[in-house]
Amino acid sequence: MKHNQTIDDTVVTSLVEELCNSNPLSIALSSAGPLSSSVKRRQYYKEKFEVVEPVEYILEPNEKRSFQYIPILKSLIHILGKEDLRQKVLSKEKDKSSTKYESYQDGTIYKDNAFYSEELRIALVLYIDDFEICNPLGTSRQKHKITAVYWVFGNIQHSSRSTLSSVYLSLLCKAVDIKRFGYKKVLAPLLKDIAILERDGIYISSVEQNVKGSVFCVAADNLGAHSICGLVESFSGPFICRFCLGQRSEFQIKEVRSGAFPARTQEAHAAHVLTVKGDPALAHCFGVKKACPLTENLSYFHCVTGYPPDILHDIFEGIVPLELGLCFSVFISKKYFTFSELNSAISQFPYKWADKTNSPQPVPTTFFSRKKIGGNAHENWALIRMLPLIIGQKIPLNDPAWLLLMSLKDIIELVVGPVHNEESIAYLDSKISEHRHRFQQVFPNENLIPKHHFLEHYPALIKAFGPVIAFWTMRFEAKHSQFKRIVRHTGNFKNILLSLATKHQLMISHILHSTTPLPALSVVRVTSVPVDVLHVNVQESIRHLSPS
Repeated sequence: MKHNQTIDDTVVTSLVEELCNSNPLSIALSSAGPLSSSVKRRQYYKEKFEVVEPVEYILEPNEKRSFQYIPILKSLIHILGKEDLRQKVLSKEKDKSSTKYESYQDGTIYKDNAFYSEELRIALVLYIDDFEICNPLGTSRQKHKITAVYWVFGNIQHSSRSTLSSVYLSLLCKAVDIKRFGYKKVLAPLLKDIAILERDGIYISSVEQNVKGSVFCVAADNLGAHSICGLVESFSGPFICRFCLGQRSEFQIKEVRSGAFPARTQEAHAAHVLTVKGDPALAHCFGVKKACPLTENLSYFHCVTGYPPDILHDIFEGIVPLELGLCFSVFISKKYFTFSELNSAISQFPYKWADKTNSPQPVPTTFFSRKKIGGNAHENWALIRMLPLIIGQKIPLNDPAWLLLMSLKDIIELVVGPVHNEESIAYLDSKISEHRHRFQQVFPNENLIPKHHFLEHYPALIKAFGPVIAFWTMRFEAKHSQFKRIVRHTGNFKNILLSLATKHQLMISHILHSTTPLPALSVVRVTSVPVDVLHVNVQESIRHLSPS
């Protein structure tokens, strides 16, 4: 022993047992403790952490068809009860006279909506998407496909919304039930609560008043947006654009900037809905199949102005993989490099930071026949950004296909920008027009895809919504991984919707309970070092900054 003391082993054993038994965690986990079983732990969390529990709504009792809904009014009250979050959401609005487009508040849709002219308004952004919780290639494909509805506060900065803890769950339903019963029935409880939020608001004690809110927009991919909006879900028909009434056959010969395609309006959309309702034999009218449930139930939301574009699916998983595939074929045919040299250059490039995590994969051999390289949005974005450094030295600068890719790269840099002004939007419009003409010159036998047409609407959409990067679906799709992780760990598919919703709400309650305002800087220890012992360059820098 350290102090030459002899202690009997029984004394040591008794002391250890006493210390263990007096540990609060050991007491809580004991057979009689409040955390001794999963049921007791869940009950304890609900009592101590103010968990907003999911509510089950029955769709078909005989077949046990149901969905889980997390009451959004209770969630808002719970979240806005946290001072730091409340200050972010209910902060004073920015100057509406600004000439820059920095947020949705600078767009015409927000400025023209009388509902948001009053102070202390909550602007919600919904997101709707399907995701697989099983292997999409296995025997369980489509069996456990789930439709999720998330929401975020539009009021807070876009950088704050990028954290997954800022994305809240509203609804989980089996995708097959959505197709069978429709969005109108499944979204009914959510829309009922939001209608109350519009009309009466929720009382926030700290500001001593009722705060109202509504849905500002719905973020979704093109298929999801058309599905809930009531538009045609096939993009091979004549009317496939939710922004204008142009016909698909004219997209190859006319540009949006020419004014050839009239924009969809609320009045025209209402007339199209009435036409379809009046004649059941009509499959659609100008692409409209039925009414949008959000437009029918909410007073300050309309489908014509409520579905922003999604740059993730339009550009990074649409235009980019297509044009890279076509241009790579041209470069290989011109013998600038071989297929193997291309993949070697992509694989051996020294990617850094986030690009290293999402580094582009080798181009598959099927791209010759498929005319696209595939890949996800992260990989394609990294590849198009780094392309001049990866293979640029092997291609003549005036090569038409190379100029096409560089014009696309310029467009991407403009589109993902967090701030715009009139000049940058006008420049983006001209670059999109230039890119269109280059594509048709380099590939005269290839048709522009619908996403090329959607891209032509982006300059006007930025003026309407503000920077469209704020509404892309990248971070929302990352939220799916949390639910997939839960399924992978539990391995239990019995009442899977309830399990996912409950575990998510427990997690959110824990995050909200542990969230406290953090100081900007906390210094707990300071050590003084003589300047003379530092490197000469460091000494010169310090004396330059602080001559005294």
